[in-house]
Amino acid sequence: MSLYEQIYNYILDKIKAGEMKRGDKIPTEYELAKLFRVSRITSKKALDMLSQNNIIERFQGRGSFVSSTLPDFSTISAKREYLDTERDNLIGLIIPDFMDTYGLELVKAIERSCSDHQYNLVLKRTLGLEEEEKKAINSCLNMGVKGIIVLPVQGTHYNNELLRLVVEEYPLVLIDRYLKGIPASSVSIDNKKAMRELTGLVLESGHRNIAFISPSIEGTSSVEERFIGFQAAFSEKGEPLNPDYILTEMKSTMPVNVHGDKQKGYETEDCDKLIRFIEHNPTITAYICSEYEIAVMLYKVLGTLGKKVPKDISIVCFDSPNTYLDHPFFTHISQDQDAMGRNAVELLMKQLAGENEPFDCKVNFRLEKGQSMKTIELEKQE
Repeated sequence: MSLYEQIYNYILDKIKAGEMKRGDKIPTEYELAKLFRVSRITSKKALDMLSQNNIIERFQGRGSFVSSTLPDFSTISAKREYLDTERDNLIGLIIPDFMDTYGLELVKAIERSCSDHQYNLVLKRTLGLEEEEKKAINSCLNMGVKGIIVLPVQGTHYNNELLRLVVEEYPLVLIDRYLKGIPASSVSIDNKKAMRELTGLVLESGHRNIAFISPSIEGTSSVEERFIGFQAAFSEKGEPLNPDYILTEMKSTMPVNVHGDKQKGYETEDCDKLIRFIEHNPTITAYICSEYEIAVMLYKVLGTLGKKVPKDISIVCFDSPNTYLDHPFFTHISQDQDAMGRNAVELLMKQLAGENEPFDCKVNFRLEKGQSMKTIELEKQE
């Protein structure tokens, strides 16, 4: 029996036993949450169910009261027996999208771990839209999920529904990123360290004129941390970083734009940005891309300009599709999505067991060498 059903039955039994009579005020969401040691979202769901069955009446600003015209309790009992037991063991996964470059293995790992714990997974895609994320959260709550794993949409503003889950101490785990100043458990790689290692490899390969390409670093912790790691690598090596070699205005690879009506327009706009950037900075010998999709776009643009990778230009990035026949083309950071998924579920299970202390879990990554980068001699750049 789910937690909200326990509260539902608790109130119903009190009324049937005559301990709560018509017109009596019943405990508040907060009082019930405290009594049953659950979130207020859970207690609210129980009260909403009671209201829908005309057992109680809810009044804005006044509270909830036993209904003056109670329904036939034999009908209510029958409803209690046919409540879907599958809903007792649901976990929600809310993610912008998933593909073979990043996300597919993560979803598989989460589903597998949920199954190991005898939970069923409800998957919702937001396509990077904040409004869809809100709908997905509310849909999961209405289904009675026990907890939610979320890969938040990109942006500078936090979703109010997401913040409400944190405030109400609802079982919640964030993956791939975290919300600054918000005490919620999260699972990700150490993006700063990963980018330091990737940039360090490029520097050690003789490159000094190195560009950084990404979407906006504002509001997305993983992208912001990768940029910080990029800067840190130069500092650690004692090398100057040219601010003219930084382009953080890519839009077409963001999920909200990939699935939007203007996707082609954004792609054309980004290609034009890259062409201008490349032509304006002819001394750049290596590009570090925060995403695989940007690396692919850059590769194509360089081809239209008659430049070959890695003969003329080197490219490295984060993530890459699994390849079974050969080494990956791009030198890249490979995130351990399997560990990320397993740890996300384990953190959620701990919350369901009553451990509510937020925890930031870092999983491993690998720097995989491909064919897209070459070693050069320093004098050739001087």
